[in-house]
Parts: sequence; C-alpha cells; structure tokens
Amino acid sequence: MPQSKLDEPEPPPLADEPESSSVLNFEQWIEALKSSDRLFYNMMAIEVWSIAKTMDTLFPGFWNRFMTNRRFALQEFIKQKKAAQSQAMPSPPDGEP
Repeated sequence: MPQSKLDEPEPPPLADEPESSSVLNFEQWIEALKSSDRLFYNMMAIEVWSIAKTMDTLFPGFWNRFMTNRRFALQEFIKQKKAAQSQAMPSPPDGEP
C-alpha cells in the first residue's frame, strides 16, 4: 500500500534556505518523528493486548500467569544489573569510606 506524503517526515532543509525557516522545518521534522514514534508504540500496545486477549480466551488464566512470570523475570533482571554494577565499581582505598 503506497504511503501518502503526509505520513513521511519532511527532510531537513537545505543549507541555502533562510535560518528561521530551517529552524521551523527542523522542529516540524522532529515533531513528526515524535508523533510517528508514539503511533508505533501505541500500535505495538494494541497488538500485545490483542494477543494477550486471544490467549486468555483460548487458555483461561494465561494473562495472569504471563504477568506473574514477567514480574519475576524483571526482578531477576534488576538483581543481575545491581550485582554487575556493584562488581564494576572499584572499592575505595583503605581508610576512606
């Protein structure tokens, strides 16, 4: 399906354009990228929700088990990160706190 010109962010202006219009175009371009990024994450959220809803319909309790496993995995990830950071930090010289 061909995309319309409105869906694509406008490229930054050429160097020979006046400064004020280039700043405005650049800000518009950044805002278009931010909007596109928000849309992308919203679409991903809808897809995840639809998969979870389908799985919960096919296997009752799926979502609850999924969230429990996710919480456990996140806690383990945080523990591993803290352990890696504490190992990476040099110990203070003798006599210093």
